[in-house]
Amino acid sequence: TTLDEAECPCAMFGPVRVQPETKYTAEVVVLVTSLGAKRTEFNAGKRAKDLLEIKGVHHKIIDFNRDARQAGNGESENKAISKLSEDGKLRSGTNNDLILPQVFIDGQFVGNATDLQGLEDDGLLDNILMRKACPSCNSSRRTPDITECTRCPACWEPFQEILPGEMTIKQKLQEFHDLHDDVEYDEDEEEEAFEDDMMHSMTAMPTDMNGRSRSGGYGDARAGVQYTPEERAILATAEFQISDQVQYWSDSRHRWMCAVVDNIRLKDCKVVYDLNCKRGAQADKIKAYEDAADAADAEE
Repeated sequence: TTLDEAECPCAMFGPVRVQPETKYTAEVVVLVTSLGAKRTEFNAGKRAKDLLEIKGVHHKIIDFNRDARQAGNGESENKAISKLSEDGKLRSGTNNDLILPQVFIDGQFVGNATDLQGLEDDGLLDNILMRKACPSCNSSRRTPDITECTRCPACWEPFQEILPGEMTIKQKLQEFHDLHDDVEYDEDEEEEAFEDDMMHSMTAMPTDMNGRSRSGGYGDARAGVQYTPEERAILATAEFQISDQVQYWSDSRHRWMCAVVDNIRLKDCKVVYDLNCKRGAQADKIKAYEDAADAADAEE
């Protein structure tokens, strides 16, 4: 079965790493599919999403996989699909199959992943995203502070958000800070004690039972610190390695969160993982990251 968004909001595309920039005020809606069987559409949707995320552009993902919608922001996503359908803006192919991905900026269709990349390559995308240019004709006569339904003074195409007040950048920024500043750290331990613990784990290269460095790495070796044979035996049982994508169960957020292993060490003679959102995560609260496309392939 595929991993649903209730378990991990970023399951489709991996952990969110870039904080959205508030200078990009236009509403960006991207229609995608998380259905791995549609490999071409899935990968194209990922390219569009990656471009926007790297630029720091807040965008609203609308998944045409019905099961994923039911597990995620189904109400908002269904509303967006209904509105686009009623307005006749959804694009279909020769066999009436929906073309995916589809990118809309302030309600205007700007194309697929290739078209979006073309706007970026031509230096046009920034002004469109900052509401300084029209998404349809690229006219620079647009007023940036216009948010209500209005029209381009050049081509007379209307500007109107598809989901006004929903899935907003404010909500995304809060999610981003919750993910990266999640109060899951060991607050009952003094920072000095934590730093000492980290120094031990970062200055010793975990090895196998014979003292050889393990492939994949757990940190840089530094002189003067060695794990005992007993510690090496325990570290050899570590299921994950540095840079592995995993999922971590957050007690405070009551859900699985996507994460990346930054370091592996011992605490109280047990393997713990320092993640990008949690230090000292226990092994029983971590599971392998499952890509939605790969999960679907496994079902076939």
